[in-house]
Amino acid sequence: MIELKNVYLGYNKEYYALFDINLKFQKGDRAVLVGENGSGKTSLLRVIAGLEKVQKGEIYIDNTPLKNVDFAKDVSLGYLSSKAIFYENKTVLKNLMWALKIRGEDKDIQEKKALEVLKDYNIEHLKDEKVGRLCKSDRRLVQIARLALRPLDILLCDEFDLQEDNKITEELINAQKKLINADHKDKIVIIACENVSHFKDIINREIKMVSGSIEKENKSE
Repeated sequence: MIELKNVYLGYNKEYYALFDINLKFQKGDRAVLVGENGSGKTSLLRVIAGLEKVQKGEIYIDNTPLKNVDFAKDVSLGYLSSKAIFYENKTVLKNLMWALKIRGEDKDIQEKKALEVLKDYNIEHLKDEKVGRLCKSDRRLVQIARLALRPLDILLCDEFDLQEDNKITEELINAQKKLINADHKDKIVIIACENVSHFKDIINREIKMVSGSIEKENKSE
């Protein structure tokens, strides 16, 4: 469970990126944050991920204050950000193996698991490419594959630039949906986007944001 109580996030005294946010996400929720650029969607994801310090309010994960949550032990959270951080001069395979290494995976199976997930997301052909040379869409696919290396309790998906090529757009959306549907069904998923139509078939909550505030919410069974 994720709960935000009277949350404010301000980058200066005159402007709040988030204004009095009150939300609760239960296990199994698949919510989309919809709104124009600058509406607060990314800021909301970042405060839940612990990447921004709020000025006012409280955030809880499973009834534990966010500041006391150990993301290495208490809960597995994945953040599909719009600007993924990689080792740019290392290959795709080495980046995925490193992600397994820092989580204590045995050295003798790091490569095997990395290759399996690359194959599962149909990007095995990228394994020897340096990440710094990848196009935006391929970087996004590698980022998704990296998150698929571990089971997630919470998945936060920031919006990404849709491609002019409809085939590439469909590939990116399908890969993201595959990640969303992986593992257990009670995973909390929160997706930020400007157009909800791509995710209508998998969500049960639609939260509209305007100027850092929640304007309205629609729920479905």
